[in-house]
Amino acid sequence: MVEHQQLRKLTKIYGLVTQCYNQPLEELELNLPQCQLLTYVSGEELSVAQAAQRLGFSPTRTSNLVVDLCKRGYLSQRVAEKDRRRRYLALTVLGKKDLQLIQAKLPGMLDETLKHLHQVGNALEVH
Repeated sequence: MVEHQQLRKLTKIYGLVTQCYNQPLEELELNLPQCQLLTYVSGEELSVAQAAQRLGFSPTRTSNLVVDLCKRGYLSQRVAEKDRRRRYLALTVLGKKDLQLIQAKLPGMLDETLKHLHQVGNALEVH
């Protein structure tokens, strides 16, 4: 049955993507969105709203990421002088230190995941 094979393939691929997305850097216990956010903040001063736009997430989801990374010591926030509602993000010393590990290891891990996805896709090819 073709539908069963297609569903099995999609489920396998979804599982691999979810695994990569949720825990790409186990030694830091950071997921991919957290790694992305730290990388974006390292490049320029961003507000939470700007970070949400770059990530493609809702402001609420991004705010939750920011709160978590602040609690864990990776990010700090400062309130804008001209608009007290706007918060700008900055890496802490820990964030800068661990960003080096992210930049060193994440590309290779993502390459391996993409290769594995390609292999799974070929192995589960639906005819």
